[in-house]
Amino acid sequence: MADLRTGQCLCGNVTYRAEGLRDIWYCHCRQCRHVTGHYMAACRTGNGELDWDGLISWTPHSGSSELARCRQCGTPLFWRQRAGKTISVLAGSLDDTAGLATPGHIFTAEKGDYYDVTDGLPAWPGQPSGGC
Repeated sequence: MADLRTGQCLCGNVTYRAEGLRDIWYCHCRQCRHVTGHYMAACRTGNGELDWDGLISWTPHSGSSELARCRQCGTPLFWRQRAGKTISVLAGSLDDTAGLATPGHIFTAEKGDYYDVTDGLPAWPGQPSGGC
């Protein structure tokens, strides 16, 4: 795999390899905040560009999406639309994020009222018209 990146869950029972990861976006939607306890930082790749070792459980995330967690420690690792062609890797599970940029924040209209977005990155109340 070219541009190979690796990652793992907290306990190390799930390890993965991903190729072609795109930039890291910060999502402030309600579902992402419930999953992580704050906003979610994630980057996408094609479904065929990610493989893993270890046992994961896919659980519903919203009406049409699902989240993968390590069956042992519960670390959230991946997110995908059930009918989609891409999968997102939660950035905190990556072993190295060097070279991945952060273009901005999405779904800021749903962010928690206990924090502000003040880092100067572009922010959208929903999803940008061109997608992420």
